[in-house]
Amino acid sequence: MQSKLRKDLENYIREGNYPLHMPGHKRRLMPEEDLPYAWDFTEVSGTDDLHHAEGILREAMDRTSQCFGADRTWYLVNGSTCGNLAGIYAMTSFGGEVIAARNCHRSIFHILELRGLQVHWLMPPIDREYGIYGSIDAHMVGDMLKRYPHVQAVILTSPTYEGVVSDIHGIAEICHAEGVPLFVDEAHGAHFGLFPKAGFPDSAIHAGADVVVQSLHKTLPSLTQTALLHLRRGLVSEERIEQGLGIFETSSPSYPLMVSMDACTEYLLTEGEQSFLRWREVLQKFRDRISGLRYYHVLCYGEDSAKSHGFYAFDPSKLLVNAKRAGLTGAWLKDRLLRDYHFELEMSMGSNALAMTGPGEDEQQLLRFADALRELDREAAARVEAAAPDVDKDAVSFTADHTESAGEGVENQRVHVDKLHSDGDAEQDITEGLLIQEAMQTAPLTCMAISEAVEQPTENVDIRESSGRISAEYVYCYPPGIPLVIPGELISGSERKALSELRKAGYELRFTRSGDQQDQILVVSRD
Repeated sequence: MQSKLRKDLENYIREGNYPLHMPGHKRRLMPEEDLPYAWDFTEVSGTDDLHHAEGILREAMDRTSQCFGADRTWYLVNGSTCGNLAGIYAMTSFGGEVIAARNCHRSIFHILELRGLQVHWLMPPIDREYGIYGSIDAHMVGDMLKRYPHVQAVILTSPTYEGVVSDIHGIAEICHAEGVPLFVDEAHGAHFGLFPKAGFPDSAIHAGADVVVQSLHKTLPSLTQTALLHLRRGLVSEERIEQGLGIFETSSPSYPLMVSMDACTEYLLTEGEQSFLRWREVLQKFRDRISGLRYYHVLCYGEDSAKSHGFYAFDPSKLLVNAKRAGLTGAWLKDRLLRDYHFELEMSMGSNALAMTGPGEDEQQLLRFADALRELDREAAARVEAAAPDVDKDAVSFTADHTESAGEGVENQRVHVDKLHSDGDAEQDITEGLLIQEAMQTAPLTCMAISEAVEQPTENVDIRESSGRISAEYVYCYPPGIPLVIPGELISGSERKALSELRKAGYELRFTRSGDQQDQILVVSRD
């Protein structure tokens, strides 16, 4: 298979024009032989211009927009980050008001800062069993719109990193009834809505969102850094989108990356449905293979379902493995799977370890992953039997209502299986993820806009003494990269506790201004 855009570029090469222009390799000097120097171009008359596309690039983007069901689609060579920045820039004016979900990617926080926006935070519910954000429903957004009638946009992330989907259709209807456009960061859902028979959720653009950003490379066969910005015409100006892209996207776009996006489109149009149905079949075989697990759970697999967690929908391509019943951490599980089984997972946090699948999945490898979980499950059962032979194995587990709404207290939930650990590293407290959960679910007190806070005189204080101070920096816990603390917010006692305990537990906390001094945080000076 060869994409139309690549064919167009090769036709240009055959014209025999010698390049007295960029790039310096001249398509002749190739220090690394496997890189695509031969079709690495700059913008000249025969190759079009991404920022003023009228020829082969506009045709390629139009093919992609038809494939995904958008009114207009732009190629992004700076990843979804670029689309998030440009899209929200286009939807807002400087100093305006927006409603934004707290579980947004850091790039969205950056555009909130750059635009000086006043943010009204929408706090998603927390799934208490897994310690992750749940779905946002239309009523939550409707209530926020009544409280803040002058907002210029509603900004959501769906699906989440872990695969939780919100009610975009219902939310879009409520937003549009108030004349407010809806922005959806759908970076992890580029495979949504393409082939209904494959069983994946519908896409945000189909559901009525006005601007949607998707990372092709996360779940589809496209090179890293490739992404799409989709527009539904009506409430957001195309000209403003292009103005934002002119600011935030490179003026020297990579043609190999753009060819990759067009090739992905061609794949979807010609082989996509068959490939997706095979993907679904492989996931079903994985589901069947792990059906007997007792001490490891996979979110929304087995007897578990999206409904039991209160999720609007869930993406089955995400395999979020929870080790809580085994008395182990996600970090321990991730390391064990790499060390003994040679599986490199996407991330771990708290009791969870995340595996991501795609249409290029190797069936035998995924079933081998299922077998690894079964073997680890048998090990956990043996530890339970050895530690407490007279105890009902099924009783050694964590049980609680799945979800908890924002603002409610978090119980101190621990798994009493300390004696079951067979590895010293596994004795890390299982409740670390719940520390993050507690900090995540409380609506923050905003004292000043992000843009104002980062310009204030500052001082460093010990994290343990930071309660009641106004933060002057972001603090992220990686993964997943969602900020626990934001400039301009009052640091609460729960946030202070989470930062202190997570740091002691060895989690990677990234302070955007304090650097590696992770025992201190930068706050607005009181002088």
